[in-house]
Amino acid sequence: MNKLLSRVGPGLMLAATAVGVSHLVYSTQAGGNYGFSLVWIIVLIVLLKYPAFHFAVDYASATGRSLVTGYAKISRLALTWLAVGFFVDMFIATGAVALVAAGLVISVFDLPFTGPQVAVALMVISALILMNGQYAKAERIIKILVLLFSILAVLTTFLALPLLGSDDRGVLAELTPDRSFALFVIAMAGWMPMPSNGAILFSKWICEKRQLVGEAFDRKGAMFDFRVGYGLSLLLALCFVIMGTAVLFETGREVPTSAGGFAAELLGIFTSVIGGWVYPVIAAAGIAVIWSTQVALMDALPRVTGRLYCIIRGNPDEADTYYGRFSLLQVLGVTFMLLFLMKGFTSFIYFATSMGFVASPAIAYYNYRAITSDEVPTEFRPNKGLVFWSWAGIFCLSAFAAAFLWTSLG
Repeated sequence: MNKLLSRVGPGLMLAATAVGVSHLVYSTQAGGNYGFSLVWIIVLIVLLKYPAFHFAVDYASATGRSLVTGYAKISRLALTWLAVGFFVDMFIATGAVALVAAGLVISVFDLPFTGPQVAVALMVISALILMNGQYAKAERIIKILVLLFSILAVLTTFLALPLLGSDDRGVLAELTPDRSFALFVIAMAGWMPMPSNGAILFSKWICEKRQLVGEAFDRKGAMFDFRVGYGLSLLLALCFVIMGTAVLFETGREVPTSAGGFAAELLGIFTSVIGGWVYPVIAAAGIAVIWSTQVALMDALPRVTGRLYCIIRGNPDEADTYYGRFSLLQVLGVTFMLLFLMKGFTSFIYFATSMGFVASPAIAYYNYRAITSDEVPTEFRPNKGLVFWSWAGIFCLSAFAAAFLWTSLG
């Protein structure tokens, strides 16, 4: 077991980034509101995004640098687009995850505080931990948290299987392709199994891992690590769809729209399937895994943004000394946004995840450009099948993003 854990790291960081909003919120809501009817969309989105993440592994393994450098070599436009996207994500994505984490904490401990207030407190604690250890500490924390929660989620799924179709309930919904349904699907797809910019974060984590262990973490090891993390994220997404279908679908129970209410309903799924005795365990694991998502984002986003800042200033070889500054800026920015600008839990989560989907086509395209550039040796470049897969994903993601913008503005 220790040997297996030593071979993984960035992949579980990737899975931690995935398990947060997309799984706990959207997979559960997909099952609770639509049964198994949206499973094919989840699988399709995961497949469409796969090449962009695969290219991140190959690029980092071939060059020893993250995709941030690859974007800088493509064009000034690509770098500027990436910088703006990550600067925004430092606040929007992190704020969304912090809000879900706060909901779980409020529900479990029955705190007399609002979701934004608890979210800010969790962010401060996470930032202080990461300041004293950064990637190595984040990886150690997340390995344990993600594996514990994954085991409990899979166990609960197996125990929930007999509930499917009980009381003459169905498992499929009649889908009505109206505006609200379209917006939900796009929002779900935005972070399913994770935002596409996770590929850039993953390339950075691979570089960090190689600095820790050297050539022992080669391309083969990095690809194994990626497939473990990406496969685990898909497995857990399907687990939460099954749990949502088994416990919530066609029962008359509405999925709450507040952070604390949704968290209570989520924990209730586990206790209704396994029993009340599991509440302390699943509550701790639930808080742990969503907190691990927050730790992963707060580790990577300031790090990547700091690297982008060095490149834009014309110092691409400058050591990244801006992590602490951007981490502080992230905490202050999210605090202001949650306390003074947020109007509601559901609307904010929808906005954050939808923006992730709109950005997906551009990330897929630029990752393809990076891996097929002259600086990448031939043996690291994708074969014809993966190239076709990549362009199919770019085309489909672009079509979905255009449809979403048309629906939103219409």
